[in-house]
Amino acid sequence: MAPPAKKFKPRLWNILIHRYLGYFFLGLTVVYAISGLAVNHIEDWNPNYITEVRQVPLPPLAASDNLTAPEAEALFAQLGITKPFNPENVFYPDERQIQVILASNEKLTLFPAEKRAEHEVVKRRPLLHAFNFIHLNSAKKLWTWYADFYAVSLLIIAITGLFMKKGKEGVWGKGGILALAGMVVPVILMLMYYE
Repeated sequence: MAPPAKKFKPRLWNILIHRYLGYFFLGLTVVYAISGLAVNHIEDWNPNYITEVRQVPLPPLAASDNLTAPEAEALFAQLGITKPFNPENVFYPDERQIQVILASNEKLTLFPAEKRAEHEVVKRRPLLHAFNFIHLNSAKKLWTWYADFYAVSLLIIAITGLFMKKGKEGVWGKGGILALAGMVVPVILMLMYYE
């Protein structure tokens, strides 16, 4: 006698899909959440870069409207800058300042009249720069397909979540009320701010 055929259990499959997609995308969800918080406040800070500026005293220059190589080299030595001086990287934005571009992320701004200099270095924020790179799809290419798979999976996680519980706790009870409330709030905010 043949064993009885196993009955298809939609609720069990719903739970399994929800659970294992949730497990699989846990790490990426954390990355997107942290990155989302960071870029939400882009008006208050730079979520990708840290700018370090240190002020140093500047000895009087031979000519306040020009920077000579010996003066630059002496200043570089004082600041511990090992890069060679290149006069082509010196700019004079206005009468009160001289800018020396040391690298794409580093510059020196001299204020001869104030006898001070600013050494500015821009560095990537550890981890957060990489998180934002992923979240904002700067990589493109294969990452776009993976991010699309993640987006579709989030939809599946959301839909299967509706059917995790039955009865009063499920989609036709408290669960459905919470789901509707969660949809109404962003709609209201969108109507308030969307232009």
